[in-house]
Amino acid sequence: MFVLKIVTDFASAHSLRNYPGDCSRLHGHNWQVEVLVASKVLDDVGMAIDFREIKQQTKVVVKRLDHQYLNDVAPFDELNPTAENIAKYFYEEVGQLINNQDVRVKEVTIWETLRASVTYSED
Repeated sequence: MFVLKIVTDFASAHSLRNYPGDCSRLHGHNWQVEVLVASKVLDDVGMAIDFREIKQQTKVVVKRLDHQYLNDVAPFDELNPTAENIAKYFYEEVGQLINNQDVRVKEVTIWETLRASVTYSED
């Protein structure tokens, strides 16, 4: 199995609904996003998928959230914008853009700070 990883980032604000602490108030993060993609096969060039393709498709999703108040952006206008939900969102949305018979998003890790992250996968 080949596993490729790209890392990107975005900045946004959020407030956690029904949270019994400071994070219920408006605050922001410089989020880091790690996307791992897996494939058992390589193409004629010897690649599972071009890193450029993973980066481009991840940036499509990043653009929706960058410099936004997440609580105003679907699906987080209804879904609590926790790091867990953001990780699952990236997993599903990037997956819709790049998954095919040979290549699949394996996992997504969202870093809320340098010391706090969450990873989502369906394994």
